[in-house]
Amino acid sequence: MMTQKVLQISKRKIFRDFSKCILCGRCRNICPTKAIKFSVKILGICTHCNLCAEICPVRAIESFEGKITQEEFGKPYFNSKSYKERIIKANCVMCMKCYEQCPVKAIKIIDGKLEINKGDASPSIINCTLCSLCTKVCPNGALKFEMNRIKLNPELCTLCGECVKICPSQTMYLKDRYPGGFCVMCGRCIKYCPVGALSIKTITWGGEIL
Repeated sequence: MMTQKVLQISKRKIFRDFSKCILCGRCRNICPTKAIKFSVKILGICTHCNLCAEICPVRAIESFEGKITQEEFGKPYFNSKSYKERIIKANCVMCMKCYEQCPVKAIKIIDGKLEINKGDASPSIINCTLCSLCTKVCPNGALKFEMNRIKLNPELCTLCGECVKICPSQTMYLKDRYPGGFCVMCGRCIKYCPVGALSIKTITWGGEIL
């Protein structure tokens, strides 16, 4: 009697542990292909991504690096102690870099000074799941799934937008000449996460569409 062989498919992907994630959006800042989609319901409120502290030339903004305690893992950023401490100090030189580059426009000019608008912006976050559906629908073979990552040949792309339409996580988008929003498994988001919420894991399933 022949035994039926069970189909097993495995794939590596970036896994986000929401029991640790504080929804700060810092991984979004470092992702080279914008494969992490971070959105807020209320624009103009700080999401604690730390970009302002990193680009400040005189360290006038306190960085939260190392300040988030393990007890705060998994809680939204606006409940963390370090978020409440974040201010623009008196040594600010008004270079305006933080004002210009804040991803959610949360730094305001009030009475001639820069201030960070705090609160709950109702954030949400999702990253490319490397499902590779975009590579399957591309009519010209501009996107391919090779060595556990999506690779792009921009010379073959015609900006037809089929990859954007099929993307289940909706991270894909069209640039001027080629698509973006797909994970290249560079691992920068993993190193950049302040609470260790991201890791590379191998998932295995029986071949069915999940």
